[in-house]
Amino acid sequence: MLTQTSPAGPIRSLALLLQKWGGMAKFRHHPRVAVLLYRAAIVLDGDLPLARRELAKARPRAPGGVPHLNSVGIGTTGTCNASCIHCPTGKASTANSPRGTMPMDLFRKIIDGIVEEGVAIESHIAFGLFGDGLVDPLVVERAKYLRAALPDALFSVNTNGAAFNAVKHAPLYDQVTLLSLHCESLTPETYDYLMTPLRAKNVFPKYEAILKTFPGKVRVSVPVSRANRDEIERMRDWFMTRGAHEVVFDPMSSRCMEDRSLYEKLSLSPARIRCTSTVTRDLIIDCDGLVVPCCNDFAREQPLGDLTKESFGALMTNLKRREFAQAMDGGAHDAIPLCSRCYGDVRTENFPFDHPVVPLPA
Repeated sequence: MLTQTSPAGPIRSLALLLQKWGGMAKFRHHPRVAVLLYRAAIVLDGDLPLARRELAKARPRAPGGVPHLNSVGIGTTGTCNASCIHCPTGKASTANSPRGTMPMDLFRKIIDGIVEEGVAIESHIAFGLFGDGLVDPLVVERAKYLRAALPDALFSVNTNGAAFNAVKHAPLYDQVTLLSLHCESLTPETYDYLMTPLRAKNVFPKYEAILKTFPGKVRVSVPVSRANRDEIERMRDWFMTRGAHEVVFDPMSSRCMEDRSLYEKLSLSPARIRCTSTVTRDLIIDCDGLVVPCCNDFAREQPLGDLTKESFGALMTNLKRREFAQAMDGGAHDAIPLCSRCYGDVRTENFPFDHPVVPLPA
């Protein structure tokens, strides 16, 4: 990205003020006024990433061109320090999946592509796909690059907390919107069962350190199952009283595993999940550049592209992506092995408190 030396003094101050007014105009649903203000700011100071970003997002989208996105999930590492009993990670089905670290040039290609194509991201960008975001040795460097290029992005790092190191990871506080912490139980025996080979005695002390290092920025994600259903309110109280931003209870997914027997014992009331083409508004990229349709494709059996072989623009508009979207809207889920195996609890308005629990077969 080309930049120029920013002017000092009154000119810089005026440029920043125009950029601020542009944001206010956008918030008040005056997009044309916002564009004019952002352009005026850039004339005064060409080194305003936020104004440049907003102008790029405001560009008209050509028919068949690169679309805006709902979210971006980046597998910055393929290594996870857990192999939860209901997750394919660490199992035979994912034995051939990469376990390495995403090269920085590939990572920059993703972020630069989003910027250059003017892609708006409605929800968020997350580090951590099939691996743990804090296991990545380059997580701080990547976070700084992302924040400089995409100052408007809601950005989170997904982790189970086991790899947290306060000295190493504290610099993330100024970069992330949220640190998303995956926790399935505060009962040691239940935690050890669900999140093997992690152990509660080793991980629980890190929760306090994480909450202290990221005050107001920890989002706790709790997949709800029969194993932890009775303690979820206690879990929410424990994290919230210690300064968590929020505790979110998530429906359990079968993760498209071929053997659903364990999932069906743990889930509340499993149902078939059948996505529409909106799933292709989520860009999911593994650590080696392979693009998959969703975060449940652990075995990477339905690739939609490869960023090591395609440009960002070509990837976002390629035939595989279009055909997959058409298959989703056409109801062809059972013709796609991955999608035919997709089951999960359905998020209700007040999940899981208003969610039915189906009795297990005798």
